[in-house]
Amino acid sequence: MEAKELLTKRRIERLALEYGYRDGMPEEKWPGQGGYQVFISHSSRDVEFIKKVKFFLKHSKGVTDVYVDWEDPDMMHETDAQTAVDLKARIRKANKVIYVVTNDSLKSVWCGWEIGYADCDKGVEDVALLAIKPNNGRWKNHEYLQQYPWISYDLKEHLFMVTKPSGLRVTLYEWLNERK
Repeated sequence: MEAKELLTKRRIERLALEYGYRDGMPEEKWPGQGGYQVFISHSSRDVEFIKKVKFFLKHSKGVTDVYVDWEDPDMMHETDAQTAVDLKARIRKANKVIYVVTNDSLKSVWCGWEIGYADCDKGVEDVALLAIKPNNGRWKNHEYLQQYPWISYDLKEHLFMVTKPSGLRVTLYEWLNERK
């Protein structure tokens, strides 16, 4: 993974602003218990940034339904065993899982659990990393992340790309819309 291809927090925030995101925007209506195109695994400490990631995905990539736990009224309680049951159901309903890798998400027990469950439920190719934290491709103490596709920005083509474990690269749009 070349550093120039990593997505940065600044790039995502800038693109969200270009697509019309403004701080303090009202939250979108909860989509309910239907299926989701994307389940976003993230740290609760990154909520403000995740709002921009969600906005970016919906406005630049045509994603219709993005699941984030803070919008789910059934998830607004102290975490317990039922939290795991509910998260499993939400992950199963999603077509893809994007793990937003930040310093805080790497420390989160729940993020590691979510990506592990998603891997077992969906397979490696339907889970991708949106790596905001530079890693030099090593992921010290999180080496298992090396097996997942990762989302990057192609500077020459000006496209968001997903690099699969096989080395095949597809656009983010193509990856989001792949069906098994």
